[in-house]
Amino acid sequence: MTQLALKTDVATLNLLQTAFPDLSRNNIETLSRAAVYEEYPAFTDICQEGEIGTTLYILDQGQVDIIVHADDNQEILVDSIGPGNYFGEMAFLGETTRMATIRTRTSSRLLSIEEEDFMAIAQANPSLLRTLLRQIIGHIRRTDRAVIHELNVKNATLRKTYVELEEQEALRTQFIATLSHELRTPLTSIKGYLGLINRGAMQGDSLQVALDSITRNVNKMVGHTNDLLILYEMHPKKPSFEYLEVADVLIEALNAARSVLNDHSTPVTIDIKPDAPKVYADRRGLTLALRALIENALKYSPMDAPVALRVSYLEKDEVAISVEDQGIGIAAADQQRLFEPFFRLEKEESAPTLYPGLGIGLTIAKFVMDRHNGRIQIQSAVGQGSTFSLCLPKK
Repeated sequence: MTQLALKTDVATLNLLQTAFPDLSRNNIETLSRAAVYEEYPAFTDICQEGEIGTTLYILDQGQVDIIVHADDNQEILVDSIGPGNYFGEMAFLGETTRMATIRTRTSSRLLSIEEEDFMAIAQANPSLLRTLLRQIIGHIRRTDRAVIHELNVKNATLRKTYVELEEQEALRTQFIATLSHELRTPLTSIKGYLGLINRGAMQGDSLQVALDSITRNVNKMVGHTNDLLILYEMHPKKPSFEYLEVADVLIEALNAARSVLNDHSTPVTIDIKPDAPKVYADRRGLTLALRALIENALKYSPMDAPVALRVSYLEKDEVAISVEDQGIGIAAADQQRLFEPFFRLEKEESAPTLYPGLGIGLTIAKFVMDRHNGRIQIQSAVGQGSTFSLCLPKK
């Protein structure tokens, strides 16, 4: 690695502006005072997964690979990035370890900023600190999504070979890998903001922004914990089928959903048709599937909008258990992906609200329905709510 003196020229300022488009030109000029150029030959590790990092890097020339390691230490190429991209941003959120190994694919020149040099400037400029941290946290979240995607791709062939109990265990294994990445972003954000607060770097409006971010991330972690409880209850065990009164299972699932969400305000109505027969089902699995649907309905609905639970007898000798909400609704294009593990509806750049959870409830519900030779029916439109129906064969 060769270190070069920084020339604060138009090209340097444009590079920083490309990497951090949310910063004003004045903030970009301020940030440039903490930066220095470094050059690396091809196939060199700039930083390694697991090591302590205190430097943020912006790629000026060349190309680098982002690499993570699986449990068997196999290298997984997550992405290759070019000029204008940055990495190592975890260093600016408090002392933490690198999430990935960054290796030059070609000879590369980078602009590096040390945390200590940055903080000396940022503490005198709350606007710079607040804006940069907001962008960095969003970048961490997108990077985690890319890592999760690559892990899913690598495991896709293996998942397809699993049946019944093996499928369930594969889901649990994948969940643990995903949870570690999903928890890392909110935990790092909380740790970073608390560190800045303790150092007195956050005051006035900036302090409120930090506290709001901490609150949002705590709520997100609560949602992850709820998902963890669902998978814990879904332990590898053969289903035990029996004839069940649907009303009993429905009430049990509703109580479970309310308890984990601490939700006692959203009104819920129950309508069970007189001709609805018993169903031949696994009580534990059916309760989990219904609980997942009810939790989603409570989460994605306004607090004063009622959720309706209905049980009816269909012409195809099926019993339909429906959960209807008046929430955000689902676009037709997204409905095909709802049952993919860890698929989430909200997009960071467009959703006004980030809902807690990892996106595994519907995956579990579909797994249960497949075991019952049943199906899940969806009726939904954006802004008009959703109705999910578990359609079970009568026999």
